[in-house]
Amino acid sequence: MSHEHHEGHEHHKEHHVEIILDGEKVVSPERRRTGQQIRELGNPARVDGFQTEEVDKHGKKIRTIRDDEEIELHKDERFRTVPCHGGPGGRACGDR
Repeated sequence: MSHEHHEGHEHHKEHHVEIILDGEKVVSPERRRTGQQIRELGNPARVDGFQTEEVDKHGKKIRTIRDDEEIELHKDERFRTVPCHGGPGGRACGDR
């Protein structure tokens, strides 16, 4: 019985991955997503006008994931949404 459960769990794991977005656990239906697709897993009010950052367990920014950049997600990776900035050195939303 436990063998069947294990196989089913692995099949489920292949496609779905649990990540942390803005401090909340969310489940992505697939392993590869863009910055925008990651934001779409969370609060709908934080999609347009925001960008996606990968952060460490202390909330420190690791990098920004562009809306057109596809990355592979791993269990319990942490991301946050931040407002876009169009000033010097910043990236305005919609820059392609």
